[in-house]
Amino acid sequence: MRGKPLVYLAGPIAGCTYGEAVDWRGAAMVGLSLREVEALNPMRAKDALSSSYVDRIGNSFHAYKHMGPFYTSKGIMTRDHTDVLRADALLVNLLGTARPSLGTVMELAWAYAYRKPAVVVIERENNPHDNHPMIHEAIGFRVETLEEGIDAVATILGR
Repeated sequence: MRGKPLVYLAGPIAGCTYGEAVDWRGAAMVGLSLREVEALNPMRAKDALSSSYVDRIGNSFHAYKHMGPFYTSKGIMTRDHTDVLRADALLVNLLGTARPSLGTVMELAWAYAYRKPAVVVIERENNPHDNHPMIHEAIGFRVETLEEGIDAVATILGR
């Protein structure tokens, strides 16, 4: 029997700085661990993106696929899909996004299809993800701060 419940940390990576992609996930991992919840982080084993020559993470995986199996399209898709499958819930951070995050939208759709609760941290208005009816309907729980999101996920999982 598995111990702690698992939460997948979905949110934009492409177009972000390394810090933007990892900082909120690190804070979420700390907050969730205090509630006895384990997090699955799609940025694990992606340390090469922190190098000084990468200002913002590009929108094309082709620029990174030479860095190893976790940077290829097959590696990204396989690991992230498997993580969503094994997760008990998703914590999705869409705060401050200027354009839709295609990978995050796929992860949210997987969560919806597999009946995994998704807690989405998003502004009250003017977020580009809010303009599509299917994305809007796939949001199971909507909150406005990461702290509220951590609390909601932990509450859903009985922690």
